Amino acid sequence: MTLTLKQLLSSTAVILFLLSVLAIVQLTQQNNNKLKYSEGQKMEAQNSELKFVRAIGCILAVILVFGCSSWFGVANSHGMPHIDATARFDQPPEWAVLQRELINQMNTSVDVFIEKYLADDGSFRYDCWGKLDDSYETFHNWPTFYALGGDDRFLSLAKRQWETITRHFTNNGTLENEFHRCNDWFHLGEGSHLFYMLCLADPADSKFIDRAQRFAGLYLNENPSVKNYDSDKKLILNTRTGSNGPLPWTPEQPWEYVWTIEHYGLPFYDIPGIANYADLHADNNMKEMAAVAHARWGRGDGPINLAVTSLMLNAFLATGEDKYRHWITEYTNAWIDRVQENKGILPDNVGLSGKIGEYIGGKWYGGYYGWTVYHGWGGYAQSTGMAAENALLVTGDFSYLDLLRSQIDLLLKLGIIKNNTVYVPHKHGHPGKVFNTPMSFLPVLRNFDGTCKEVNGWFKFMPMDPVGPVHLWNMSMDPADLERSKEVRNHDPEARWSRDWEKIESISRFMAKDHGGHEAAWQAYLDGTYPTYPEEILKYNIEQVSSRLDDIHQHQPKENGGFSLIYRNPISVEGLVNLTMGAPLPFYNGGLMMARVRHFDPENKRPGLPPDVAALVSGLDSDRTVLHLVNLSQTHSRNVIIQAGAYAEHQFTTATYLPQVGGEASLSVNAAHLIIHLPSQSQIKLDITTKRFVHKPSYAFPW
Repeated sequence: MTLTLKQLLSSTAVILFLLSVLAIVQLTQQNNNKLKYSEGQKMEAQNSELKFVRAIGCILAVILVFGCSSWFGVANSHGMPHIDATARFDQPPEWAVLQRELINQMNTSVDVFIEKYLADDGSFRYDCWGKLDDSYETFHNWPTFYALGGDDRFLSLAKRQWETITRHFTNNGTLENEFHRCNDWFHLGEGSHLFYMLCLADPADSKFIDRAQRFAGLYLNENPSVKNYDSDKKLILNTRTGSNGPLPWTPEQPWEYVWTIEHYGLPFYDIPGIANYADLHADNNMKEMAAVAHARWGRGDGPINLAVTSLMLNAFLATGEDKYRHWITEYTNAWIDRVQENKGILPDNVGLSGKIGEYIGGKWYGGYYGWTVYHGWGGYAQSTGMAAENALLVTGDFSYLDLLRSQIDLLLKLGIIKNNTVYVPHKHGHPGKVFNTPMSFLPVLRNFDGTCKEVNGWFKFMPMDPVGPVHLWNMSMDPADLERSKEVRNHDPEARWSRDWEKIESISRFMAKDHGGHEAAWQAYLDGTYPTYPEEILKYNIEQVSSRLDDIHQHQPKENGGFSLIYRNPISVEGLVNLTMGAPLPFYNGGLMMARVRHFDPENKRPGLPPDVAALVSGLDSDRTVLHLVNLSQTHSRNVIIQAGAYAEHQFTTATYLPQVGGEASLSVNAAHLIIHLPSQSQIKLDITTKRFVHKPSYAFPW
């Protein structure tokens, strides 16, 4: 490693100090030899000279101490490897300027939202509570923004909103002990995202640590009055569970969602006399369908429950207790076994005995939030993806990714090619009897009457959303998974809704509640085929925030209008997560952050980028991380801690960089943290060899 200016100063100080000591010795000897002076004169001269030299020695000692402290600097105080950025810029990179502009814009834009919709205690000014998950979702990315470098107040605001929403829904009976009394994990996962990100942003908050343990304990049967999990059969007892245990409904009660939305289709296509949605309204068919739904859905497990692994992972990251890790691997392994038992297809229902299709005549499809009704693969890409990456994080075992990978491969094999694009089936129903008319804007292969094309029970053929494949590649860094992602690319101009691979396009609010949707474009940037992505995604996010502010200003809510605030949240973090952390947004239905790096501000003892600092992860490989840091301040130097992984699960081995003068320099790191000192108007590009998933992950901050 080449010497920095501070190292040179300290080395010089050491040399000068040693020279001063030699000078003292030499002068003493000389004074003893000066016999021509009288004894009094000799003593006076000697004392004078010695005082002078001692003064110099003291000054040099101060320089020595200062030099050494400067040499080690922040690294010494935190015990971390340290690099000084010495490269200056005349003109900062455009992406860095845009990144800080976006952060500054969101820091202030939230005031408009708060003033319009929230009272001083965080309650809603209008009738816009909606359902529990919708209320939590409104603020889902506020703690994420704080953890990225947003204003301090976003942490307190996010906590306030969680507390206010929790109190409101406790009072109306939806929550018990601060957790939903009973619901499916498609919605519980959505609502939990805010909670998980609060734990990530402030792991020292004892209240949220206690809650993390208590919520996870509901599926460890730690509350003697609540049993949600069968540890012998390794299954959750119902697809609707919570703080009151499995769903306690009776056959006479109407079953939610059975008849609510026509475009989702029927839950079952094997009921005599009910061939399509219109038949539900004839005679007693509605009651008949509800009774069948109760008999088939009233008990037993389904893979949508794999989202519970995130609840366990959150508790593990907060406490480090192995019981949570054990549950994650045990439950995920159980579903891997069921896939193998079902000839490679993820079954959507398991009875209480552990038998696939136990309550649906032996059929592996037809479960609640399963392959037939609602979202099909759209939901399972989320739940299997979450479980796979959660299990990998806590074990370091890459084979868990096969749970997600195997289903992607299955659907690709079943796909139909149209306009150089693979249309894969997203749902499965009773062969030859499927009658489903999806929403008109969806790019679905259809029959002449507008209903879904069906092949051997598989239907709703569409281009695959890149979320699953990109998450798979992000975790594996396997070239084969990159090719899988390329295979699902949408090239069909007729498939307008599907995400374009190499273009920043506006994603409908309904289809991207996380304000994201550009996973494919981000991957294309890292693959080298979309070099302008950083600038374009940041410009898109800036415009996104501006348009939401316009919407808020123009909105004239009615006191009892019943509207959702999810789509008016002015905070958008997709670009910041992609660029600063080298990660896709978490799975929306309850995923946790899976990132290559994370940043901390050591001066202010908080997570996120320090003021004026911008970061860009421009290269990712299985053993390599390329990171560019810029300090835009004209007057202030900044220190930033880089962490290997979102939870220090990785390890940096060697950091290579280019100093201002001289050739390439390198530093042996061999740690999960690295401190970079950035003088004003400086930048540094680091190429860091990285060992992934080698440390026990934790929410704990570097200090």
